[in-house]
Amino acid sequence: MDDAFSTRNEILRIEGLEQSYGALPVLRGIDLRVNKGDRIVICGPSGSGKSTLIRCINGLETFKSGRVRVRDVRSGEHLTLLKDIRREVGMVFQGFNLFPHLSVLENCMLAPIKVRGVKKAEAREGALGFLQKVRVLDQAHKYPGQLSGGQQQRVAIARALCMQPSIMLFDEPTSALDPEVVQEVLATMVGLAKEGMTMLCVTHEMGFAREVADRVILIDGGRIVEEAAPAQFFDTPQHERTRAFLGRVLHGQAEIA
Repeated sequence: MDDAFSTRNEILRIEGLEQSYGALPVLRGIDLRVNKGDRIVICGPSGSGKSTLIRCINGLETFKSGRVRVRDVRSGEHLTLLKDIRREVGMVFQGFNLFPHLSVLENCMLAPIKVRGVKKAEAREGALGFLQKVRVLDQAHKYPGQLSGGQQQRVAIARALCMQPSIMLFDEPTSALDPEVVQEVLATMVGLAKEGMTMLCVTHEMGFAREVADRVILIDGGRIVEEAAPAQFFDTPQHERTRAFLGRVLHGQAEIA
């Protein structure tokens, strides 16, 4: 296949992605394409390879074989290309990973200044705008340790948005949160999705997936088992493995209001 993207709307292309840790295979022949504005939810049991996939996209892990391209940049080749990848990809982790010695505003300004070379005044203006978007503008001059978990995760989302990425990756962004603050983070993500943000989200929040996703993907044993629109994925899944997974995960989960 030609290296050039078939359409300028294509943000991400993954072909034949393989990853292993020693003799243990983790990803086995993953193929995926993401176009501008796509909202894709990835789910699966623990240890299935979901987070590894996200980390390979962002260049946090080098992979055994296959190709990962973001825009026109191939991931994992060398440092300069990794910098190009990370200019295009926003990442929100399970943990908040905020710098504790910097204020919320300083956390959000740092990467645009250091990586994109944005002037301080411009970085400040952009950071304040994104903090307002995720509804934590009033926390701008506090330090991360003074915030709740939900507030810290929304700051982490704002920080990623400050780089104006082409695609946002979320790696189980609510898994470290207390149940009472999960909804405030999900509501922020729903808002981004409705504004057209291209998103690839690893999560077990199936209400979010049903409301927001264009496609839902089940990964098991390092392979894509099922990939479908939400209505088919939840109501008429094609694979027994999907039905078994949903039977466990949906128990006790409520739809997003």
